Amino acid sequence: MNWTFFQQPQVRRHLIGWTLILSNFTYLDRIVLPGQFRVFGLPYSLPVMLGPILAIYAHYWLLTHELERRRYGRYLSGTIAVIGLGAAELAYVATHTAPRLHATVMLGKADPSREIARVPSPWLSEFGQGAANIVIVLILATIARYTRRGIVSYYQVPKLRALQLETELSLLKAQVNQHFLFNTLNNLYGLSLDAPDQMPEALLQLADLMRYQLDSSRQSTVTVGTEAEYLANYIGLEKLRLRANTQVEFTTDLVHPDRPLTPLLLLPLVENCFKHAIGPSGANTICIRLTQTDAGLTLHTRNSIPPHFRPAPSGLGLPTLRARLAQFYPGPRHRLSVEATATHYTATLLLAP
Repeated sequence: MNWTFFQQPQVRRHLIGWTLILSNFTYLDRIVLPGQFRVFGLPYSLPVMLGPILAIYAHYWLLTHELERRRYGRYLSGTIAVIGLGAAELAYVATHTAPRLHATVMLGKADPSREIARVPSPWLSEFGQGAANIVIVLILATIARYTRRGIVSYYQVPKLRALQLETELSLLKAQVNQHFLFNTLNNLYGLSLDAPDQMPEALLQLADLMRYQLDSSRQSTVTVGTEAEYLANYIGLEKLRLRANTQVEFTTDLVHPDRPLTPLLLLPLVENCFKHAIGPSGANTICIRLTQTDAGLTLHTRNSIPPHFRPAPSGLGLPTLRARLAQFYPGPRHRLSVEATATHYTATLLLAP
């Protein structure tokens, strides 16, 4: 016999529940109302309850495998069969047992002079009464089933939502890392063609950046100061491949560098500057300012746009940034504004502490 079935929490709960109900009937028969209502006794209550119990679990099976799969015809015919079999079982018990009832009860004791025996009713009448009882039991059991499911779902939704957000966050981090590595490798390729003597320094900077990304991916927050240092290294790596016609300005003013910050949150706006501002001719300008006050952190970027520039959408930059902001700085805790003209691209990100 497979005892693991009875070790399941749901099976144990049901067994305990039915045992308590049967024990209550026995208690009423032997302790509270001794010798008065034999219908409460275990020899009678057990077969009486057997039909409804089997009907309940058969109907649960039909709900799960037929109704919830939209097999309405099978569910209806199965339910009718369950009601009929349950009613037949109750009718058989009623017509083949004669529990002794007492007509009156005086001060908690039976009056033996008025004891009468029960006369079994016709089987058809008992069948109809049993069918009505089975229908009532199934309705109550179905209400209890879906009420419990609703309560459990209510408490499980926050956990499922948290798990979903955690999964989305992992995907977002992976997208950011891949996007950064792809751009950096393109930069190094261009640098190897234009200035191969600068490759060793660039590779060292890349190693530092990748180490930071690896460390930050394991943490939920870093400090504003370490993120600013990361941006400085990234900008320094980008500047190695720039032509002389591009001017880059990066300034920081951090009064609380130890405050926590979600890692790699500022990188997409900085990346956009170098994607949008690089042109083969004319003056290209990039201005990046990272400032901090008691009210929060502000990243302001502004870059020129070369004539006839058409950026290729990557699908990872701003959409990823907005999703992470909504996750870690919801509602009024962040404000992102982007403005694009024919000559300049400006972005401002405000983060409340």
